[in-house]
Amino acid sequence: MNESMYPFVNHTTYDMQALSALNRLAEATVRKEKSRRTRALCWLLGVVGLVAGAYCYPHQSLVGSLLLLYGVLLLLVAVSWKSFQLRSSQRQLQRGMRECTYEFDDDEIICNTEAGVTRYSYEQTYAVVSDKDWYAIFFDISHGIVIRKTGFTVGDPVSFKAFIGQHTQLPIQEI
Repeated sequence: MNESMYPFVNHTTYDMQALSALNRLAEATVRKEKSRRTRALCWLLGVVGLVAGAYCYPHQSLVGSLLLLYGVLLLLVAVSWKSFQLRSSQRQLQRGMRECTYEFDDDEIICNTEAGVTRYSYEQTYAVVSDKDWYAIFFDISHGIVIRKTGFTVGDPVSFKAFIGQHTQLPIQEI
């Protein structure tokens, strides 16, 4: 496809760095409250599991052991929350979606991968987030794309910021 027909073209590889950036930007903005609640619930239920397990263990060793195990597992999830989120993102990444070329025109975002072509209209956009290396475009609190600022083959990151803000009619949240 002739890249020059689009004002912006970006190639992003969904490696660990990209998935980590996507999760970090989501957790700082669109998933902030959900992540905080889920993590707090893991802490709370983990502590309850440990206390209940310690209380039950002398009388019912199987129940006590299971509660202790449950508590330890939940506390491990709470402590390693970012790693847990990253592994979850890796599992959700479909085969053939690792390399993505995004083409931005006036009507839509076109994502070309080995798995096929996906199109997103700007009206679907829920939030746009930026940091010094990445743009993340979210379509809801659990679905978004990440764009490496150094990955532009047509256009540049500064012009893209104005373009995406105008086409989505959303403020760019800076992290």
